[in-house]
Amino acid sequence: MPNNPVACTRCGNLTGSPADQLCHGCRIKTRPNPNKRFCWNSELDRQLRTAYQEASGRCDLTQRLSAFQKRTGFTRVVVLARATQLGLSSVLKRWTAEELEMLGELAGTLSKSAIARKLGRSYWSVKAQCSRLSIQSRLTSGYSRADVEYLLGVGARSVRKWIKLGWLRVQDDRITETSMVRFLREYPEEYRLNRVDETWFKGLLFPSFGRNYIPGLTNTRSKQPTSDMAA
Repeated sequence: MPNNPVACTRCGNLTGSPADQLCHGCRIKTRPNPNKRFCWNSELDRQLRTAYQEASGRCDLTQRLSAFQKRTGFTRVVVLARATQLGLSSVLKRWTAEELEMLGELAGTLSKSAIARKLGRSYWSVKAQCSRLSIQSRLTSGYSRADVEYLLGVGARSVRKWIKLGWLRVQDDRITETSMVRFLREYPEEYRLNRVDETWFKGLLFPSFGRNYIPGLTNTRSKQPTSDMAA
């Protein structure tokens, strides 16, 4: 304990050092975390905003984000998550009044995947918009037989067999989502993953999937995104 104690400028503790007026604990806290691989600052945020705001379309944005990744060494997941935090995910393609009106009409009569195909948007874009506008998209719950055929990439004969065997349960002429989840988990040998709608499949079995997802851009490190940009 020095004869003339120095107060820490951060916490007020009288164990500060005369050199920097910080105690040991506060000095440690001011040091950068060596385990934190990706560190954002105001300049990187500005560059990311510029990439979104100046992009002329989804292909241009893809190229700009790839260039940003190359400069910074950040992964695509980290970049897209930061874009979501900054509110940049809806810059390119906003919902029009006509699309919102059609969404309201189709919600409850078609599945989200079917609505997404009709509107030319992603499943997650439709799901987010329904949540944002409090649209009850599950008034008619479950899936039609045609939905199951499309989502699993199978024929009508396979769907009829699964229903007959009791693997898929039908209620009010709709295949219930509960039985669909059980079927996907218990009978993986009945369908081929390369034919399944990947986004729907992951979202159904893994609820956390897409939490930081920006519709229209894939969250992969090795592949360039090719799907449509949708907010």
